[in-house]
Amino acid sequence: MEIHKPKAVHGWRELLKEIGIIVIGVVIALGAEQAVEAIHWMHQVDAGEAILKGAFAREVQNAALREAQGECITQRLAFLSSVVQWASEDGRLPALDAVGHPPFTPWTIGSWQALVANQTVSHLPRQKTIDYSVIAQTTAFLSGLSDQEEAHWTILDTMIGPGRRLSDEEAEELRITLAQASDTNILMGRTADSLRKAVQATGLVAPSVFGDAVRTALSEKAKAAICRPMAMPHDTKANAHG
Repeated sequence: MEIHKPKAVHGWRELLKEIGIIVIGVVIALGAEQAVEAIHWMHQVDAGEAILKGAFAREVQNAALREAQGECITQRLAFLSSVVQWASEDGRLPALDAVGHPPFTPWTIGSWQALVANQTVSHLPRQKTIDYSVIAQTTAFLSGLSDQEEAHWTILDTMIGPGRRLSDEEAEELRITLAQASDTNILMGRTADSLRKAVQATGLVAPSVFGDAVRTALSEKAKAAICRPMAMPHDTKANAHG
């Protein structure tokens, strides 16, 4: 059997030539690998932004709903404050129907944490990373505020029902809760508006989505219990003592 021995390298020039071929091969292989990886992350970023686009659109709808019902919430709180003031002087709460609640919407962009975890965010342009991160943090803040607000209105719901006695302690608790609910309402409205503007500035969500969100929010407002007119139950005062 004939055995082929490795071809001997003659001289430094031929040696450098062989080394050069090897180096070029390695460089080409690494370049191809980087190109494949770059294409992979381009697809990941596109897919990630498509997910964020849907999430941002939902937050635009939430913000529009908040804006549409913001004045209703303010008016209802003023109404309830008047009821508590009247009841404190009279010693009794009047009969009161359901007063409604502010919209309790899911302020969240859960997909953002997933995109952070799978490193898609690290391949976004720096400014987009900052902009999207601010939006995600703002929705998290709104989520916390929304939970607090729902807790306030749960306490205010204790005013609903037939007329009954009102202690000084309960009246004070209701006044504190009304003040907290008012502060939360203002902060929710301002923050939701900032969120809407932040989403709009990214250009990720089509302009038509904002108009559609406003129209839907106005339609929901017409059906919202908190926007239903309520009159002060002064005419029940005599019955409350019966």
